[in-house]
This record gives sequence, C-alpha cells and structure tokens, in this order.
Amino acid sequence: MRSHNLVQSHSLPPAAQPLRVAAPRPDQSPVHGPFIGRAEEMTGILRAVREPGSAGAVVVGAHGAGKTAVLQHVQRFLGDTYLIHVRGLHSAAPFPYRALSFLLSELAATVTHPALVFGAVSTHLQAEAGGRRVVFAVDNAEHLDRSSSALIGQLVAGNVASVILTVTDFAKADPAFMTLWRNASLRRFDLRPFTFADTGLFVESELGAPASRECVEALWAVGGGNLPATRAALKGFVQRGTLTRRGEAWVLLPDRLGAGQEVVGNSPLLLALTPDQRNIVNLVALAGALDWFDLARRADPADLDTLQDAGILVVDSEVEPRVRLATPGLSVAVAQAIGTAEALDLYQHLQGLPAASRQIAADPARLVAWLLRAALPVSEDQAVAAATALNDDGHYARATELIATLGTVSRSHRLAYQAVVAALGQGDLEAATAHLAVLATVEDQLDPAAWTLYKIEESRARRLRSPVDAAEPLTKAAEKLADWQREAQAAGDERAAADLVRLDRKVFIARAELASFEGRYRDNLETLPGLVETDPFGSADREEREFQVAVQSLLLEAQATVDQRSAGYELAQSLVRRLAHPDVSYRVADAALLRVETAFLLTGGWSEVAELLESIQRSSDRWSFRRGSLTQLSEGLAMVGLGRARDAVNVLEPVVEQLRVTDPHGILPLAGAALTYCHALASPLEHVIAYLPLSEPGRGNSWVVRRAARHYQLLASARTENRGEAARRLQERASKDLQDGASIWALVSLAAAVRLGRQEAVADLGVLAASLQGPLARACSLYSRALLHSDVGVLIEAMECAATSGDYRLVADIAQSGINATTRNQDRSGLRIIQRRLKELLPDAPQATAAAANLDLLTAREREVAAMAAAGSSNRVIAQKLFVSVRTVEGHLYQVYSKLSVSTRAELAELVPAESDF
Repeated sequence: MRSHNLVQSHSLPPAAQPLRVAAPRPDQSPVHGPFIGRAEEMTGILRAVREPGSAGAVVVGAHGAGKTAVLQHVQRFLGDTYLIHVRGLHSAAPFPYRALSFLLSELAATVTHPALVFGAVSTHLQAEAGGRRVVFAVDNAEHLDRSSSALIGQLVAGNVASVILTVTDFAKADPAFMTLWRNASLRRFDLRPFTFADTGLFVESELGAPASRECVEALWAVGGGNLPATRAALKGFVQRGTLTRRGEAWVLLPDRLGAGQEVVGNSPLLLALTPDQRNIVNLVALAGALDWFDLARRADPADLDTLQDAGILVVDSEVEPRVRLATPGLSVAVAQAIGTAEALDLYQHLQGLPAASRQIAADPARLVAWLLRAALPVSEDQAVAAATALNDDGHYARATELIATLGTVSRSHRLAYQAVVAALGQGDLEAATAHLAVLATVEDQLDPAAWTLYKIEESRARRLRSPVDAAEPLTKAAEKLADWQREAQAAGDERAAADLVRLDRKVFIARAELASFEGRYRDNLETLPGLVETDPFGSADREEREFQVAVQSLLLEAQATVDQRSAGYELAQSLVRRLAHPDVSYRVADAALLRVETAFLLTGGWSEVAELLESIQRSSDRWSFRRGSLTQLSEGLAMVGLGRARDAVNVLEPVVEQLRVTDPHGILPLAGAALTYCHALASPLEHVIAYLPLSEPGRGNSWVVRRAARHYQLLASARTENRGEAARRLQERASKDLQDGASIWALVSLAAAVRLGRQEAVADLGVLAASLQGPLARACSLYSRALLHSDVGVLIEAMECAATSGDYRLVADIAQSGINATTRNQDRSGLRIIQRRLKELLPDAPQATAAAANLDLLTAREREVAAMAAAGSSNRVIAQKLFVSVRTVEGHLYQVYSKLSVSTRAELAELVPAESDF
C-alpha cells in the first residue's frame, strides 16, 4: 500500500498519537482487534468506505474523543486500497491547495485552473491506484483550505475516491461534505467520550499490566472520557509515584495524590493555551465554579468559546449558569500547580466578581485550599468547616493533608476529631489512635456533643484492634447522656434536652453498627424495625434523613443475612429514595451501601433488591457504591460463579495488591481468600500458598468478612487438600452459623458441602431451606429434593430458580451435582438435559461433561501433573518442572488414572483440555 502524508503531520504531538495496538492479521476483524472502545464504529466506518456507491464516512467528536486514533486504526484495515493521508491545519487554511500540495507536485505539469486540476488529479490517482479503491483519510477536515476541500469533494462526488473525515464541528467543514452527508452517501459517526470501562482498558494497555480500580478512578476524575487529558494524568501520576507497580498490578498510593504540576505539565490541552486563557482556567480551578455572567464580564468571550470547544470548560445550565472545569480531578490538579503569588492575585481578583465571593464562601474546603495556596491566614472555624466538608464528601486523604498542612491539631479538639474521622475513613488505625490520644487529654473540657462524638469514634477505632472492648465507650456515652438529659429536664432546658436526644440517637446507631460488625444481626432485627420511617418525605432535616439511611441499611443487611424476606424489596426502595437526597453525606451513604451490597453479594441474594440499589449509580456519582476494590471483588466473585477462574484471577490480583496498600473497609482477607480459591481452581500449588497469609482474617475485620474468608478458604482446601474433610467442615460451619443467627450463611455452607459430595448434608439442606423464605431458599429446597429422589426434572427447576435469583454460582453447583449423579447412574439422557439447560442458563460458563465431572476429584497437585501429562510431557520432564522425583510423578498419575478411569495419556488428553481451569 502506497500512502502520502503532509510534511506538517509527520510528527504528531503526544496527545494525537494512536493507541498502542498490535499489527492486525490479514484475517483479523476490527471488531475483535485490540483497539479499545470503538468496535462498533470501526466496523461501520470500514463498511461505509468499502460499500459500492458510498462516499465514505465522517467521524465527529469533541477534542480528546479519539478521532485521530480511530482514523489511524481504520487505516490498518485498508491494505487493499490506495490510501492518501491529509491533515487540515488552521495555520494553512488561507493558502489554496496547501493541504494537497504534495499531491499536486507529482503532476507532470503545473495546473492552475480548478477544472483542469480535477481532471489531472483524477487521472493521476487512477493511474497510481492501479484498480484499487482510492481513499482520502482526512484529519481535522474543518481546517482544510477551501481549494483542497473542494477538490476532495469533487473527487468523491465523481466516484473517483472515497473519504474518511474527522471533524470536531461538522458545521464548519466545507459545504461539499455536508451535501454528501445530506444525500446519504456520506455516513456520519459520532464518537461518544470514552466510558469508564473504556478508560480502564486504555490505562491497562498504556501501563502494560492490570491496574486497580482505584487507579482508574483517580485518572477518570482528571480526564473523564478525554484521551489526551487521561494520558497526561497517567504520565503525571506515574512520574510523581502516585501510581506505582506492586506485584502483578499497578496501584494507587493515597498518600501521594497530589500530582498537579506533573498533570498540568504533561497536558497538551493546557500547554496550548494563551496566557489569558490559562488565567481563566486557573481562576475557575481555584474557585471550583463561577457564575457565567461574572466571568463573561471579565474575560474575552472568544477565549471562553475556545476553552469550551477544547473540552476544558463546561457550562452547567441552571437557573444561574455556572462555569467549571470539565472534571473535578482536573480542577484539583490545576489548582495544585498554581504558585503563591498567582493564587493571591486571583483571590484579590475574585473579590471584584459580585457572585463569586459568595459562592466560594459557601464551599469551605475550596476556600481554605485557596487561602493556603495564597499564604493567607486560615481561622480555626474555617479549617474545621473545610475538614468536615471533605470528610462528609469522602475525601479523607485530602482532609488528612489539609489538617497536616495547618499543623494545629494539638491545639484544636475539633480538628483532632476530624483527623480521627479522616484516618478511620482510610483504614489508618495508627493515625486514628494518635489523634484520639489528643482528644483524651482534653476529654474533661469537651462539651456534650464533642464528647459524645469522640466516644463514638473511639468505639470505631477499638473494634479494629484486638482484644479491646469496642462497646465500652458507647456504654459510657449512653450513661452520661442519660445523666445530662435528667439534668436538662430538671432545669427545664428544652433545647438542651432536644440536642441530647439527637446525640443519643447517634449512639444508638453506633451500637447498631457495632452489632453489625460483630455479626449480631438478630439484635438489629429486634431493635430497628420500629424506627423505620417509610415515608421519604417524612424526614425534614439532614440528621433525620441520615438516621433513616443508617437504620434501613442495617435492617436490610440483617434481613439478607438472617432470612430473605419479601419486605426487603420495599425497604430497599425506601433506602434508594432517601439516598437520592443531596443532603445525605457521602460518609453515611458509603457505609450504608457497603454493608448492604456485601450482605447480598456474599449470601446469594443479589436479585431485584440489588438491581434497585444499583440504580443509584445511574442517578448519582457521589457514592462509592459499585466503585473501588469492592466492585472489583464483586466482579471477581461473579466470575468464580461462572467457572471463569482464570479471568477471576486477573480481576482479583489488582484488588489484593491495592488492599495491601490501603484497606479502608477491611476486606483484604476476603479478597485474599477469594484469590486463593481461584488459584486453587486454575493455578499451580505455589500460587495458592502465596496468597494464603493474606486470606487470614483477624478481629479487626467485620464478622461478614471473617465468615466469607473462612468460606473461601474451605472451598480452596477442597481443591488442594481433602475434599471430604472440607465438606464436613462446611457442614459444621453451617451449625455454627445457625447459632449466630446467620441462617442464609448456613444455607450457603450446606449447599457448598452438598456440592462437594457430602451426602450427609443433603437432608439438612432441605430442612433448613424449607424454614426460610426467598429465591435462594427455594432453589436449595429443590436442590435437596432432586438429589434425595434422583429427579432430573426437579434439579432443572432448582437451576432455574437459582438463575432467577442471580446466584449463578449455585446454578453451576446444582448442575455439577446432577452431572455427577447422572454419570454415576449412567443416565445419559439426564446428563444431556442438564448440560443443555446449563448452557442456556449460563452461556459463558465452561460446559461440563460426564468425564469432566470427575476432574473435581483431583487434588491441586494431581491436576498439575494431569495437565502436563495430557500435553505430552514425560514423567521425567514433569518431575523436573515440579522439583519432585519421577516416582512421585508416577504416584500422582496412578491416582489420576484411577479417579478418571483412564489408562493412557491419549485418554487423559481427551478429558483434560489444554490450559484448562478444570
């Protein structure tokens, strides 16, 4: 393929470089190629170029949408065409034929008249193409000079060539192209900004390794769906060490979040700005948002238009339109890069904008950050308000940084309290303990509100330490509040009495949260129902709304763990309505959603209630729900349920590495145990051993995390040690769960024991399931009945019931039990029915076979030996790879052959597919 390039476009700036992609194979379809996020558009563009009679395609998208990358990647699949590269430049637009000067220079004689130019170029291209289709690939088409645009339009209209255009604003392109589009011969493709998922794939492709979700979220906060901004942020974060490689993944270091200078210094969008435009950006970054009319009176409208066109400024259309930077992370990065003198000048400039000073005063965190950057004094009240706002919004690392910058914690008990909140929000027990010690020295000087809140945080910190009594501070708080209430009532001080009642409710919620943490769900089922207010409009103030969010989430968690009741959906509806209110702080909402999701996820009840709660993600971006490590953990567990162990390993490894850096929710043991189980399914034994220490929970972890970690540890031991012993222990665990009041966990344990072949647990499963409500209980009841009576029809019904509830892990378990049973009974008809229905219910799951059912009988080491033997390795080679003796390999193969009923390596190869997860 011969191609032409403008001399000016030989060296593209970093932001315009294409995504890194592998060279395509001749038979490779772009839909399945390595390009990220644009498969549908790629297929449509290629079809539009190749279809007879089609003029081609125009790709429309904002700055940073990846138009150039799409154009360059499309060209990889046009090897059968005569491709001509053209790039429009704003500086060259006044000069006729400047964009096509390289092409005109190849003509035999100088041609000047437009009609003669068309004929000469047409003849020249047809001769050069040699029968191939001529395609113009035009980047930045709106900046072509008019003569070049007209000539390309004529060539396309005359069916001499096709065209692929990229434009930011199609209305500014030559009318000839607009006419082709209106005639339906030129197809238009609008590029949406990259989604969060697309950005994650892009980041991992740039880094060359998996990245934790926290990494992607930090970059998304700066770049959004804009590729140049995301690339600049990525480079800046890596340079500063905010993102770093740990083990097999890239993780975010929360104590090194500041990367403003690096991000700004790497951004091609910001580097191209004029001084006046940069001044506007800096002012808006420091202020957070400014009234549009304020800014328009002080800035050149042309500069504002340019910044909007570049995707740097965004105007929110409200009653009073306000201007902000495109993403909050970009705003923070730009503000961090501003020097003291400039920050002071901009602050003084701000005072001259009528509405701006009021707006910044209403945002204490933004105001204090600006004052500190400008080296202006900050009062204690301002500092406390700023730290409180940051903690309420979940910006714990920024709150910690702010308080450390002020350096006044030891002199302000209010800042010390906010420092405790920020430390616990990040899971930093050591820092929280140090700040609590500061409060302890002034405990006798605290007013009732400050003293009560201090005791609540002390209890939160204590529950993370072992073996400290976390209930003691709450008991003291309740007793002291009762004394104060009696004194207030005796003095007739109604206002003080009302304030004390509100504090007492906070202590009550803290006690309920402690009960949840310790797994005392029955306590919450007894104390919380009478406090639920189902009318979402009945809560008049923020404090009452947050009280109801806490009460309803704790009750919903208890119901999910003790029993799945029909009231759960109605309660979830009420919770969602309350969470939608902007008054509810991130801190309260985050805790509520974390406990609800974890409870439903781990007990197999993620059905209608989960779908309802997930709608919050579409209605608000204020919460961490379905974000961070917990989301990746959820995805990994779902993959385990679908039998995709290797995929689950790829998802869970970044989670574990990130949680080893910071674990604010205390879920590392659960993630480590889940990863251990996945490695037990899919990896060599040494990988299983490597993650075992991380899977060991402690008292500082919540009951549900400890319980879930033990569950996956037992499942892993069934693969690596003694299957029968693991099943027995799961059945014993179910008895303990019932004693703890965790009926659903008992159900999950018994179902796992049955799946592992423990016949003694089948009847117990049926009895327990019959006493409970909900789809999980019904599925387990059918499961037990099907096994007790060898009824394939009932077993299929159990699979369908489990699928309806969204518990795909149980679907696979039930199917495998049926496959095992029908294989033992030589019921080939029943086996085919189960396999067919499993494929319909779980199309992504690996399909089990009668022989493959017995693979579960192998230990981890036996599976390693079987896989290598099936691949053709000799006993000696296997022994060398595993660092064992040949006699040991022979012993393992004897066990493998016996369990799988085979006698040769050829038969073994039929049962053990290459790279199998088993």
